[in-house]
Formats: sequence, structure tokens, C-alpha cells
Amino acid sequence: MNKIKISFIVFLIICIILPVLFTLKQMGYFYYKPKIEIKNSVEEPGAKTLRVVADYDFAPYSFYDKNGDVTGFNVELVNEIANRLNMKTQFMFADWSSCKKMIQRGEADIILSLEIFSDINGVVKTIATGDDELVVFGKKRINNLASLYDKKVALMANSIIKRIYDFNCEYVEFYTNSEILEAVAEGKVDYGICHGAVARKIVESKQYDIVPSMSVMHSFPAIGVREDKEELRDMINEVLIHLNVEGVTKNLQQKWITNYTYKRSLLEVLMVESRFYTLYTFFFLFAIAVMGITYGLISQKDREFKSNLKIQNELKKKIEILNSVAGVYNTMHVINIRDNTVIEVSASDLVKKYVNKDTDAVEQMRLVMRNTVVAEDVEMALNFTDLATIAQKMKNKDTLLAEFRGTEIGWFCAQFIAVERDEFGNLIEVMFTTQCIDEMKKEKERLLKLSAYDELTMLYNRHSYTAKLDELKQNNNRNATIAVIDINQLKTVNDTYGHAAGDELIRGVASIISKVFGPIGTCYRIGGDEFVVLIENEVSDIKSYEQQMRTLVSQWSGTNSLTMSISCGIASASEIPNFAITKYNELIKLADTRMYEDKTQFYKNNGIDRRGSK
Repeated sequence: MNKIKISFIVFLIICIILPVLFTLKQMGYFYYKPKIEIKNSVEEPGAKTLRVVADYDFAPYSFYDKNGDVTGFNVELVNEIANRLNMKTQFMFADWSSCKKMIQRGEADIILSLEIFSDINGVVKTIATGDDELVVFGKKRINNLASLYDKKVALMANSIIKRIYDFNCEYVEFYTNSEILEAVAEGKVDYGICHGAVARKIVESKQYDIVPSMSVMHSFPAIGVREDKEELRDMINEVLIHLNVEGVTKNLQQKWITNYTYKRSLLEVLMVESRFYTLYTFFFLFAIAVMGITYGLISQKDREFKSNLKIQNELKKKIEILNSVAGVYNTMHVINIRDNTVIEVSASDLVKKYVNKDTDAVEQMRLVMRNTVVAEDVEMALNFTDLATIAQKMKNKDTLLAEFRGTEIGWFCAQFIAVERDEFGNLIEVMFTTQCIDEMKKEKERLLKLSAYDELTMLYNRHSYTAKLDELKQNNNRNATIAVIDINQLKTVNDTYGHAAGDELIRGVASIISKVFGPIGTCYRIGGDEFVVLIENEVSDIKSYEQQMRTLVSQWSGTNSLTMSISCGIASASEIPNFAITKYNELIKLADTRMYEDKTQFYKNNGIDRRGSK
């Protein structure tokens, strides 16, 4: 039990640690500032130089690290592009306004982090190099964009948002993300719309009391190329396509944008990942419930086991009391499984004469079973009483019993009862008893027979008929023949001559039916005057059997009722097209219909009014 308790405690600790680790990971505690791993490796003296201009305050895309070196997503991306184009790189960092002027004056070949929907004179754009979002930042989180109504909202100068969205607000333009966020932090504006990844790094570094909320639209940074270098733009696009296929761009996005920038507050993590916490809470509660039930069941089993041990120990100490009840059994022995010894409490002379006390318990048991059980049951008896396997058979049982036929006492019940177990539940001692049950078995067989037969005629009864019919259906018997037979005017006989005459008539009909159809089928009495014969195989000359029955009926005479008359209907499965188990009712109905037609003809021929008679 102590091991189980420890296991449950460890499981609970793990269940608590997992969401904590997940939360810390989502808050960014396990992510570290990435380093430039892709560097320009072109050293050939004659190699061309790719002049690059980028915003120095645009982390994580482009910025200076603590050593003053250029770094960021775009720096690694451009280094890889230049390496594949066999070009050297020259990075020039400035504010965004200066960057645009430098590319327009021809001082640079490309400008980085240019939105694909932005317009700069004299520049053409490559395909998108990444995926970001334009996000609303403010001192309070908003749940929908309608919350911007009648508010001051800061955004980049000449932003496309101003041209395509009308939030019914007052737009205030700035030239950098830093200026936008500073305005929000100082309360000059209510909200600001910035690049999500960039703004998160600025908020983190400046420690602004600002939170991100809704995404306005996706942002797709691209590389701007001087319009007189369209061939360079095409070369860069071709490289970008290969980098996307190879997964290089995706890896850089994960490294710089996802892992590095998305450090969230605890409240933000709880809100964004609410589905995870809901499902995990459900799992946790479910696991606790299962553990509680399991622990309860194990505890109960443990208590029961200890209680059984106590009872078994007491049983051993009070073995003498068993003598008072030994008269109930033919034999009673206590067997020590470990020592392979046997103690006799009581035994019949039949058993005693086969027991040699010089042999061990295993051999004594084999000798007794071989000499006291009928030959057909010896193998089963030896297997049941095999003391070498009894401990395994009774591993989780207190008793084990079986019934066999004895050579002299008839049916008897052999039973093993657990007496003592060790602290691990392994069996040490058992009590072996035998008890004569021959009379009980005979009575059971008699009652079983009565339940299957009609007491008056000793034909099978309606219960047996229903069971047999179900068996035929399950076996899909397609050769069956059914005969339905009914006694004519039984009610008249009962009313005129009494029920003794009616019973005589019923027994007479049953005798004739059994004599004629017994050899080829099974006969049933299913009602007062109703009989059925089930023939499992089709009989080609069935009419001859019917004629034989009618001849015997016409020749019959009784003590109380002098004459007998029956109606009969016979139907075979071969008469019904495509006969299957689903058509058994149709077969019975056909036989029944023919019987009633026969009965109608009988009453018509004899001029009898059927009303009040059967």
C-alpha cells in the first residue's frame, strides 16, 4: 500500500508540474536571445557586394545587439541569400526615414522589412519573406475593433490601414513603432497599431505598461529592390522560393519571431491558452477521480485480504471444531501445500483403503481419485485435484469446487477451501472435502425432464417446442417440415362425457402421433387439443405418414370416448420460394391454415355448427 501511495503522490506532482512548465514556456522563460548563425561566407576578391539598408530599431527583424553588431531575422536571411548568389554583404542601419532616402538615392541595393502593400518610389518588392501581424496595443485590452470608436489611434505614417479601414477614430501618424508605443505609454494616444513581433520587443525592452490585444490584419514583410535592379529582384525571389521549400525561412521565423518575441504575461497566457487549461483541468479532475476510486478499491481489497488472513489463522487454531461438522461431508482433509502433507479430519472407508500415509499429499490425492471416480471422469478429477497447480488456481479465490461421478456413491462434489495464506497472499493450507450429491442430481434431472415434457401425454411441451424452433432458425434449416394437428370436438367430449374422457382422447391422439411421426420427427403438445410435429429433414412421402395417422385415428376406440377425429395441416420448406430463417413463421402459418381448412371441411361434412365447439 505504501508503494501505491507513493505512486499516486508522484503522479499528482507530475500533473501539477506539467501545466506550470507549459505556462512558463508560453511566458517565454525557456527562450534565450538568438545569435547570428548564418554569416556571409563569400571571400572571393572579385565577388559583387550586396548593399543592404535596414531600420536599426526594428527588432527582431533588424537591430544592433549589445556589442553594436547588426543582427536579427533579416540579417541571417540576407546573408543566406547573398551566399547563394555568391555576393558579399554590406549592412547599413539607420532610421526608417533615412533608409527610404538611401535606397532612393541609390546608396543601397535593397531595403529590408518593406511591407508588400507599401509603396516607395523607385523600389520593386520581392515575394514575402515572413509573416507577422499588425496588432492593437494599449494600456487596456480590447475584445473587438469597435472599441476604437472615437479614440486616438497611433499608426505609421502613410499606413495602408488608414486607407482601407475606417474605425471612426482619430488617426495620429508617427514614423517608427517606438514613437507609436511611447505615445501610448505616455497617454498621448489611446491605442497604437504596430507590427506585433517588433512592438513586443519594444514593450519588453522599455518596460512599458502596455498589452497587446486584437490583430487588425496580417503583415507580410518583403525585400525592397531598386527598380533599376529588377534582375536582382528576380534572383532573390528564386533563392527565397528554394529557402521556403527547404524550410530555412520557417526555421528563422520560429527562431526570431515566435520563440524570441512572444513572451507573454501570465494573464495573457491564461487567456490565449484557455482551451488547454480547460481540457487539462478536466483531465486532471478525471485522473483524480479514477485514482481515488482505484485507491479505494485497492484499500478495500487490502482490508479484505488482511481479514481473510486473520480468519484463516483462526481457522487453523480451531481445527478441532471441524469434527462437529464433518458429518456433512464424506471426507474432510487439511492439506499443507508447502509441506506436501495431509491431515485427515474425517474419511469414509472407501477412501481410507486407498490412502497410504507413507506417501506425500500429491500422490495420495492421485491414488484416491483414480480409484474412487468413474473412468470417464478420472482425467478431469486428476486435473482438478492436482495439488501442484491448486495454489495458482486459487490465487484470487477462497473456494474451488467441481462435480464428478463416483464408482460407489454416485455423483459427489469435491471442494477446496483456502485455510491459510502468507503475507503476500500465497496459499499455504487448503481444506479438501467431498460430499455426496447423487440424490440432488437425480432430483434435478427429474425436474429438468418435467420442465421439458407434457405431464399428461409425455410428449414434449410448448416450452420445448419454442426452444427447438429457435434452434432450427439459428441453424438455418431449410429442409424442415411442420405438421399441425388438432383434436376435433374436444370441448364437446369434455362437456358430454367429462374430462376423464377428454384426457383419454388427448392421450390417444398423442400415442398415435408419437407412433407415426416419432421415428422421423419430434412430437409436441403445445395446447389443450393442439399438437405439432417438427421434422428436420424433408420427407418425400409425407402424405403416407399422414394417411397412416388418419387410419389409426379412425380405428381407435376408448373406454370413455368411443371415437376420435382430428384435423391436420402439413407444410414443407420446399413449398416456399427462397426459404430462409425469416420465413419460418410463414411455414408455420401455412401448416396452420391447412389444418383449419381440414377442420372446416370436417364440420361441413358432418353438418355441425362450429359455434360453441372446437
